[in-house]
Amino acid sequence: MSKLLRAPVVSEEDTVIYVPSPRVDLHELGALRLALSDRAPHLAREAITEWLTAEHPAREIVTLAASELVTNAVRYSDVSSIGDDADAITLELSQAPNYLRLAVTDPGSVCTTPTNIPPQTANLYSEHGRGLAIVERLSRGRWGSHQKPPKGLRLVWCHLDRQPTPGQLEELFSAPV
Repeated sequence: MSKLLRAPVVSEEDTVIYVPSPRVDLHELGALRLALSDRAPHLAREAITEWLTAEHPAREIVTLAASELVTNAVRYSDVSSIGDDADAITLELSQAPNYLRLAVTDPGSVCTTPTNIPPQTANLYSEHGRGLAIVERLSRGRWGSHQKPPKGLRLVWCHLDRQPTPGQLEELFSAPV
């Protein structure tokens, strides 16, 4: 798999933080439109469990990443937007030969113009602010965000290992020393 570009890229159509590797054929596993509410993360976790089943080796990783991305969408979306997508989140899960692509689209916010958000330093006493750091780790740096014209919707995506090994799972879920 090719390395992701880390430099900001700006085009007339999209403002992008990270550019994904070249497009490959993706097979959609599921898509769900969620109301912008506190129940959205729970419903996203249920959808992932249904789409991947309990036996899928990546289910825990995908469920956690979906929960973090949908929680951020609920917390940071600006519901004063106008249009059909002003109060909705779209969760999509697709499969490529070697990875799963998780994408969350939300109404965006006044600060939707993407900027590089560095993962935060672990703090045992902090209750918030680690969601993107978790997504960064679960995706091994394969994630990004862009603004979708013309409405300015925000799309945040990540690529997750389709067949993680038990060793990779142990490493992902181990507590930092």
